[in-house]
Amino acid sequence: MTFGFASVVGAASPMEPLPTHAAMAKLRITRIRFIPDKKPFLCRLAPARAVSRTDAFRRLRGAVAAEGWHRVRLRRGMRLHLPPLRTLVPLLLGALPVLPTHGQSPAPTPATALASPDSPLQQYLAARVAEAEARTQRDLADPARWLERAPTLRKELLAMLGLDPMPPRGDLKPVVTGRLDHEDFVVEKLHFQSLPGLYVTGNLYLPKRRTAKLPAILYVCGHSVMKEGNVSLGNKTGYQHHPAWFARNGFACLAIDTIQLGEIPGLHHGTRNLEMWWWNSRGYTPAGVETWNGMRALDYLASREEIDPERLGVTGRSGGGAYSWYIAAADERVKAAVPVAGITDLRNHIVDNVIDGHCDCMFLLNTKGWDFAKLAALVAPRPLLIANTDKDPIFPVDGVERIHRDVASVYRALGAKDKLGLLITEGPHKDTQELQVPAFRWFKRFLDHVPDYPAPLAEKLFPPAKLRVFDELPADERTSTTHEWFVPRSASADAPLAAELRKTVFPRLAGASTIWRMVSQSESNAGKAVLLAASTEPADRPGTTPTLLLSGTKLDIDALVGRLLAQTARNQETSAPRSAPAAGSISAGARGDSAAPPVRIRVLLGDRAAADQQLVSARAPEPSVIEAVLMARGSAMAGPAGFEQPAWSSTGKDAARIRRRFMLLGETLDSVHVRDQVCILDGLSGATSQRLDVRATGPQSTNALITSILTLNPITLTTEAPPSSLEHPTAPDHFNLLRLTTLPALQEAASKR
Repeated sequence: MTFGFASVVGAASPMEPLPTHAAMAKLRITRIRFIPDKKPFLCRLAPARAVSRTDAFRRLRGAVAAEGWHRVRLRRGMRLHLPPLRTLVPLLLGALPVLPTHGQSPAPTPATALASPDSPLQQYLAARVAEAEARTQRDLADPARWLERAPTLRKELLAMLGLDPMPPRGDLKPVVTGRLDHEDFVVEKLHFQSLPGLYVTGNLYLPKRRTAKLPAILYVCGHSVMKEGNVSLGNKTGYQHHPAWFARNGFACLAIDTIQLGEIPGLHHGTRNLEMWWWNSRGYTPAGVETWNGMRALDYLASREEIDPERLGVTGRSGGGAYSWYIAAADERVKAAVPVAGITDLRNHIVDNVIDGHCDCMFLLNTKGWDFAKLAALVAPRPLLIANTDKDPIFPVDGVERIHRDVASVYRALGAKDKLGLLITEGPHKDTQELQVPAFRWFKRFLDHVPDYPAPLAEKLFPPAKLRVFDELPADERTSTTHEWFVPRSASADAPLAAELRKTVFPRLAGASTIWRMVSQSESNAGKAVLLAASTEPADRPGTTPTLLLSGTKLDIDALVGRLLAQTARNQETSAPRSAPAAGSISAGARGDSAAPPVRIRVLLGDRAAADQQLVSARAPEPSVIEAVLMARGSAMAGPAGFEQPAWSSTGKDAARIRRRFMLLGETLDSVHVRDQVCILDGLSGATSQRLDVRATGPQSTNALITSILTLNPITLTTEAPPSSLEHPTAPDHFNLLRLTTLPALQEAASKR
């Protein structure tokens, strides 16, 4: 028998059909790996009869033509490339078995992993969303205790915004750089420093006619690009009609720029399209900076003698709508709020893919796994009008209505149902008069005590450049680099590091255990190989779990698999949390089951390619030695037929989309990998009396380093080419890791085990 491999370079659309199983069987082709964008795809010919290069190539061309891949263009004169002889020898001799591939259906391409609601990944994500919804419903189910619990939840919110501990409230150093005069009001062009060097530019609109202290509105702006040439005028100039309306109708109003589109531009898009995943490790989100700047803007408003500090409101739309939520929930000085087009729920974001339309400024670091109804409920019982349009694609109305429904129960229980409103108007994601006028009337009703106010329409009154604050940007500004310093790094780590990592960075490790499931096995006279799926959480689905390939002698594999399946039986019988060893101590029995056979297990933290290489390795199995490849969830899908296609994309935009979904669900994908590694390695080490040998390369080296600190049983770890720092572009990301520790501290802790 022989194996033939052929590669064809062409351009094929991911939407074109793959060869059917019947055609593949007819043509003796049993595995296809398809990679779009003009990269090679591979076909493996089944071990039937010997085929010549010409015959193999003819069959491959026939499969392409017969199955409708009309966009594939074969290179003229392409040759069939057989693998090296050293690769074929073990297959021909049967030194290591090859897992079966007959009868397998082509798996979804990476492009469909998120596109189809029936894909394993989408089903897994939907299950995680359902978990968050259930937690939120439990928290809102007892509104009578809501006010009692609100301070604790508000502290959690601040922590998820990177504001715990709160930065120091120093001198704002406000400066008015100019004034504009209108017959009804005056505009002060001003800036203040929410922290030293963190400049906030804004326009304060003050009515000319006033007999007492004024109610005041903080207007936080959405994404509006306002430039003259290369000079940013600030998004406050694009939303000027809002504060102008307030000033013409008896309010003071301060409109402030954001850091993304202000006069001193910063960044909002770190993880969305700049691959700054280290923001997560630093505990940084631009939503935290915008919330902080909003709170300091309230400080400034409260300091003005013209303004009544007991009558402060906040509003804004789109990004400003989101900041309105965070500011109103975090700061109880806000007495009324109207967030416009700024919120929807996790189901919209994750299941309906709405997250793809948003930058990082919209989201907290959701380490507590909140759904957004909990954020909204923190405004209760203060007056709150939720405003949205019915055709908004990035804040879908069904999610907005679900949030209103959940929050309404809290307002009713607190006797404040008249202080909650829902405004849905017709239209897209747009700043419309139909949204503006009811918002104006809401503030007149609750801050100025004027019901049924006949609100006129808003209009823009100034050329945008007239509202610019700076003629020249200050040399000491740090606004443009806020993401680099706003959340401080840890200078050192206090012992015991493992306990703090479990508590702060990997809380979902508590109670986690491994459920092993036999997926596929194959054996020959010389050895045996098995594929095991390892589930570590309730939301796991086939196709989303990590996969473990074990190969060795039949005797050793059968014994190990038997012990792992016995662990599953015990884990399914108990829900007891995982126990952690005391700091600095490992008991004699912690190195494994003394009654287990002294088999040596060598584990590679790898991927599908590493597993393929192991299967075709020329090394014959050694007695009492088992080779293992632990493939992270998403790197390979395994089924009864053996390996299938990679389940998720690992590079490019699709990879970023997947990682951002895990972030919003409260756990980065790398943290999921570490949790999987800890659970699986603990399971393996509990099945042998020998210490595990673990190898990792590249970015997985950093995850393996953390894993070696967290495992209940110590391991021997070998790493190769790890990222040079935890802020390296290729370094794994874990929420708040850099607030807790440093890379040298992790290395030192690992070396002591």
